[in-house]
Parts: sequence; C-alpha cells; structure tokens
Amino acid sequence: MTNIFGNKKEKVEQTSPTSTEYFIDIDPNSNSLSKAFKDFYQNHFVDAFGLSRGDVDTYFYNAMTTEEKEIAKRLIRQNLKLRQAHLFKAAGILNDVEALPILYEQLNGNSDLSWRFTIGQAIWRLNRDEIYTDLLRQLKEHPSDTMREAHFDQVTDLKNAESIEMLFDYLNDESRLVKSMTVRKLNFISAGQHQQKQEFDRAYFLGKQTDKKFKNELVENLKNLTE
Repeated sequence: MTNIFGNKKEKVEQTSPTSTEYFIDIDPNSNSLSKAFKDFYQNHFVDAFGLSRGDVDTYFYNAMTTEEKEIAKRLIRQNLKLRQAHLFKAAGILNDVEALPILYEQLNGNSDLSWRFTIGQAIWRLNRDEIYTDLLRQLKEHPSDTMREAHFDQVTDLKNAESIEMLFDYLNDESRLVKSMTVRKLNFISAGQHQQKQEFDRAYFLGKQTDKKFKNELVENLKNLTE
C-alpha cells in the first residue's frame, strides 16, 4: 500500500472528466435505442460535467433494457483506461464484473489516494474487496482536511457497524466541515430521510458513543437506506 501521509494542505486531485476521444463502437443515435440509453450516453460520453457534480437524474441506470445495459457496460469497460472518475463509478453501478481486471490494474497503477478511493469504490460495489475498507480506515487518519472532506460521504458505503463507528470517530475530527457533515449524516441515518432542520446536534451523538442499542439501530437503518 502506498504511503498516504503527507502535507496537511494536500490538494485532492481533480477527477472531473475532461474533453477526450472515446472508443465508441455503436451508433448512439440509432432509433433502436431507448431514451434512457441515450441519456446514459449523453451524460457519460458527450457532457459528463453534470454527472460529476451530482446534478443529473441517474434514472437511466435502472431504466435501460437488459440488452442496453450490456452495451453500456461494454462502452464503459473499453474506455476505463482513459482514467475518468465517472467511468469508474459507472462500472460499479452497472455491476460489470468483467471490468474487475481493468479496475484492479488501474488501482494498482495509481498512487494518488483520491483516485484509489474512486476506483476502490467501484471494486467494492462489485465484489466487496476489503481493500476499500482499508482505504476508508486510512482516510480517517489522513492529515489533510481536504482529503477527509472530499471523500467523507464514502464512509457509509460499507453499510455496516464499521461505517457507524467511523462516523462517531468523525464527530471529533479536526475539520469543522467534517464534524458538520457527520452530524448531518447521522441525523439522516436516524430519520431515514433528509430533513430541513436537523433533529439532533453533535452533543447528542457524542452522548450516544457507548450506546450499543442505538448504534445497532443506526446500522439497521443504514442497511435499508438508499442515498
């Protein structure tokens, strides 16, 4: 594992998609393709900036036909070596196990922690490789506030007791933003939905640090949440 410790002001590498030439072996304008597939194509291979910012309705992942999903997997897979964050994420969301050899190659060939988190997340979605859990454990100890802030939301990917324990640890993080995001995340898990006004504050959750029953309830809620 690459040494991840460094300057506290470490800059997180930009993973936004850039203009590039993709390898496409279909006619994306074919009348045989559904609107869902065309929306998938538009947001991954034409203009991916909305997708990278989280501003796009990703309904298309579920709305594409079975045949279209296979085409989508192939298109993503044959462009993974271009190293674009939205493509790595799509491989995991589409459950493309055939992409695993390429994902591991990319993971092992990247020393940048931000990229390893993005690739590791896709691998985790496909086969629950503990390497992703190890990355999240290391993130908690990383000296860069920016790094912890950038990848904070991935902590709940594990959807288990360790996710909850990590969140309680983050209540004491040096970053005010991380502490704020932690309180918001714990409120979300507690309520099972986003709320305009948070019901509980940081002090409330700090008082629950040794409450096993409460933590077990959070674990069960987390397992059932779709964020």
